[in-house]
Amino acid sequence: MIRLFCVRLLQSLGLALVAYLFVCLMTASMREAPFSLTLPEISQPDGNSAFDLLLFSLPGQLLFVLVGCFIHRRRLLGGVFALFAALIALLQCLLFADAFGNTWSTAEIFGLLGFNLHWFLLALVPGLAWLIGLERLRV
Repeated sequence: MIRLFCVRLLQSLGLALVAYLFVCLMTASMREAPFSLTLPEISQPDGNSAFDLLLFSLPGQLLFVLVGCFIHRRRLLGGVFALFAALIALLQCLLFADAFGNTWSTAEIFGLLGFNLHWFLLALVPGLAWLIGLERLRV
């Protein structure tokens, strides 16, 4: 049980990777600029983009560890990973929306995620590879 918990904890770090890549891809798309690994600046004076990205991905990571400890089938685990990655992507849209304009309503935040769904799917690939690679350690 401890080994499974440790593997799920390591796998949850893939969600932060997905969030980071998604924000970088979304930023490049919205600003019509080349891809960069630099996070956009948050308008808060004492805000740190990297810290806030990790903070906003923490709920999805904790939920994945909690739920993932009870899942033993790989396909179901991949689906749960994708579900929590989508939740984290929505939180990242909420966090970084002000970097792309002044005010955003809730519907516009969902629209931002929908508009950038292809970038989310592209960012999900390395996270799923991380998940599958670490899942082989569990066996």
